[in-house]
Amino acid sequence: MRKLLILLIIMGSCISYSDEYSKKISVFDDKIKNHFPGKPSKYYTLSIYGDVEHDVTTILLLNKYDQKEYNILRDSLKKLSKISYKPSDSCLLVVNMYTDETNWFKTFKTKNTAYLNKECLKDKLPIPNFWSLNFKTNNIAKLPNDYNIYVFDASHDTINKKYLSYNVYMPDYWKHGYSKGVAMNDKTHEIIYWFVLW
Repeated sequence: MRKLLILLIIMGSCISYSDEYSKKISVFDDKIKNHFPGKPSKYYTLSIYGDVEHDVTTILLLNKYDQKEYNILRDSLKKLSKISYKPSDSCLLVVNMYTDETNWFKTFKTKNTAYLNKECLKDKLPIPNFWSLNFKTNNIAKLPNDYNIYVFDASHDTINKKYLSYNVYMPDYWKHGYSKGVAMNDKTHEIIYWFVLW
């Protein structure tokens, strides 16, 4: 049976949690996690969402920084970006866009393809669904509009066959792949490091 769901959220502010963070992301290939910091900030949230039924793995690390450190990191990270999006954009290609806190543990029986067939999606790079960080927002990315989303890399390469997906809510031309980047909030000085595999 391919029915297993994993949701791990770690919130920490001490060295033991930092060690736990390192262990959790060490299992992933460097190619998809090389933009992640070596250790989290003093105040951080780590969300690891694995949905084996739909074969999606999403890692979200939300770090909170003081303004000076944030500005330095923001400027250097923006240089790595291929493209940027706003959560409020009307056309975003979100991996498993229908998943949220009410249904993440369920198997979807039908696939709503109306949105996935939109012409505007053909030029978009995939981004993760940020639902597991519990932001209260109604946009498709489930991320507050104060954030900017930056995609560093996205590819149809599956990295490893163990990440192959069979029932992901994505257009056929993005049936398999990975994407990585950050989301940054200039008001709260937060950076979300992310990658998603499907």
